Formats: sequence, C-alpha cells, structure tokens
Amino acid sequence: MLDDPVPVYARLRDAGAVLPNGPGQWVVPRYREVAALLKDRRLTKTLPEAYYRYTVGDAELSGFLSGQNLGRRNALAAKVLAGSFSPALVRRLDATMRQQVDDLLVPVLASGSTDLVADLALPFPLAVICELLGVPPAERAELWPHAAQLVRAFSDIAFLSDQDVGAAVAALRWLRTYLTDLLRRGTGGDDLLTRMAASEADGERLTPQEIVDNAITVFYAGFETSMGMISNGMVALLRNPDQLTRLRQRPEMTTLAVEEMLRYEAPIQVTMRSPLEPIQVHGRTIRPGRVLYLLVGSANRDPEQFSAPDRFDIGRTPNPHLSFGAGVYRCLGSALARAEGVAVFDRLLASTRDIEFASEPVRRPRFNFRTYDSVPLHVRPA
Repeated sequence: MLDDPVPVYARLRDAGAVLPNGPGQWVVPRYREVAALLKDRRLTKTLPEAYYRYTVGDAELSGFLSGQNLGRRNALAAKVLAGSFSPALVRRLDATMRQQVDDLLVPVLASGSTDLVADLALPFPLAVICELLGVPPAERAELWPHAAQLVRAFSDIAFLSDQDVGAAVAALRWLRTYLTDLLRRGTGGDDLLTRMAASEADGERLTPQEIVDNAITVFYAGFETSMGMISNGMVALLRNPDQLTRLRQRPEMTTLAVEEMLRYEAPIQVTMRSPLEPIQVHGRTIRPGRVLYLLVGSANRDPEQFSAPDRFDIGRTPNPHLSFGAGVYRCLGSALARAEGVAVFDRLLASTRDIEFASEPVRRPRFNFRTYDSVPLHVRPA
C-alpha cells in the first residue's frame, strides 16, 4: 500500500461497494459511493470521541483531533475561514505567490541541484499559510517541526507509538502557546487571526481558545496537501516525460495539469465520516457511531468514472476528481492549493530547460498523506 496502492484499490473496488474494516468501520472504494457520501449531510467529519480516545489514548490530543475545542460558534469560524480562502482573495495573492516561488528558485538555479521537498514544496506553501495567519517571517521556521508532529498524528492516527503521541501532545501545546501569544500581541494587519478575533455573530465572538485551535487546524492542514501535490506532481511529470514535454510546449495547460496531478496521486488518500443517523450504503445499514473510510485515492482511479484512469494525462477533461472532497465539507483551501500548484509549475518550468532525477525519490512512509520526504533533482536554467 505504501509503495503502490493502485492494485490494492482495484481489488477493493472489485470486492464491493462497501466493505468491513474491523469493528464499527467500513471502507468505501468506488467513485459513485464516495462522491455521494462526501455530499451527504447525514454524515459528519466529527468522528465519535471514542475513536480518537482509543486510537490516540491521550485526552488532550484526542480532544483536539475530534474538534472538541472548536466551540459552538464553529459556524462563525467557518464563515471567517471561507472568506480567508475565497477565490477572490487567492487571485489577489497570485503575484505574491509567483514572486515567492521565484525567490526560492534563485539558489536552486544557481547550484543546479535541489531537493524539491526541502527547497520548494515545503517552504513555499508554509510561507503562504504563515502570511495568511500573520506569522512574522523571522518566526516561521520555528513552527514547521511542531506542525509536522501534528500532521503525523492526524495522518497515522491508528499507528502511533507512545513516543509519537507524546511528541504530538508537546507540539500541540507549543503551537497553542505560540499562537495565543501572537493573538495577544496582535499583528496589526488583515490576517486570519485578526479577522477571527474581530468577527461577531448574534452578539457572540470566538474565544481565544477557539481562535487558536482553528488557526492550528488551518496551519497544519494548509501546507501538507500543497506539499504533497507539488512533490507528487513533479514525480509524475518526470516519470511521464511525454507529458512534461507537452506542458513545456503548452504552458497554458498548467491549470489542467494541476488537476490531473491531484487526481493521479491524491495528497490525501482517505477521508473519514460518521453517520448522524442510520444510512443505507449499497444495501448495508451504517449506524451512528460507525466510521466510514472513503477511499478518495481509489475513487480517483475508478474506471467506471475515468477513462484509462492509470494514465497520467495533463489534458484530461472533464476531471471530476475528489481530492478536495465535495459538498458541505469541501476543502476550504482548495482554491489556494490549486493556485499554489499553478504558480510553482508555471515558474519552475519557465525558469528551467531541463529537470531530471538526481537519485530516486524517497516516499514518506504514510498511507493517508501520500507524498515524499525527498525528491532530489538536477536542473538546468533556461
């Protein structure tokens, strides 16, 4: 599954539309059912508290992962977040993002070699999300290792060692302390922390704890998907050189290419839901308190939905992949992630005349967050 989940997905789709996955857990591998369930308002992203308690084993961490501290004013926070990641705001950021990519490429082009993850795929979206949150540039490098620990807890929740749990709890406490202090200091700008603190609905405001926990969720979710998209996309292009040549010849296809990168190797392979009431899925009754594993990575390779689904085709259209979810729980940051992908591949390909692997990419050993730890490259400037 870590090396290549595609054959496993094919066997699961052949086995059925909904499959048992242990006590109280069900796997959904086909596009039709995954797409419908993503849009079904009878399902919630908030899993049973016991799920987190028994898998993580720490009350503080399980409380954060289950969203217990996001508060009853979560609708207000969601409204602020939606405005902060709107397509209009993303368009205003476009020139800034392209300049950030160009700045990161300066040492890469000078040296002729790079680790794409360390030099671009990680620092670029990290800089963007820190900019949105109002984190001062001099303090940004400190945040990454702590956010990375929470990403590990989120993506490997069923496989955490006691040491992993302890590290994740320490990271959560550090981030809460830091962001509480940043909120208290005030940034004086039009950033997400400031907007959440100033927002009001029906005479109520978000508490500092609600603001901070929402900000932490945005922070660790806001760069991991983009990092995976950039590294996965570059590897896909290099392993399909005809498509890389096609994109160089037709840079106007970059937007389509990013969509295909997201479909072909979804950064988030699985999303989980829990029913609020009994629901029928392909003849089975799934009751509240159960967990549905919606296999987005499998749905994106379903031949019932996509022609030649295992072919990487940057001109694929239509391309109704599910990598950003669907319906009410559609990823708020999807417009930003797409724009980041376009900015990276536009500027990277425009700035180089040749890119090749310096050595074999190193896959990150996680199933859900599918990405690379390292993508060593040789580049030749244009």
